[in-house]
Amino acid sequence: MKPLSKKLLLLTFIFNSIAIQATDFSDSNITTIEKATQVAKNVFYKEGVLYLKGFEGAGIIEIYSIIGNKITETKTLELNSFQFPLPLEQGNMYIIRVIAKGMVTTFKVVAS
Repeated sequence: MKPLSKKLLLLTFIFNSIAIQATDFSDSNITTIEKATQVAKNVFYKEGVLYLKGFEGAGIIEIYSIIGNKITETKTLELNSFQFPLPLEQGNMYIIRVIAKGMVTTFKVVAS
């Protein structure tokens, strides 16, 4: 037998052994998720209003200048379809932090 065919035979044997062992696991120790969905979170600024989409529940919205100066902060009981009138200087970039359900999500927006 040639050395290459010996290696191939050994590799096939090892692969089959692993496959047989993998089928021996009991399903009682394996957790599966039937359905997982994720809603896209979106923040945008248009015509003097800051819009939030895809968030749920109460939260805090913090607005910072691009150099890190805090401009304002607001709290709301419902973030879903949140709209916040906010005069920002057109053409400048701002950092928006949304704090909800113990998680912080950060966005960059350009005022237009």
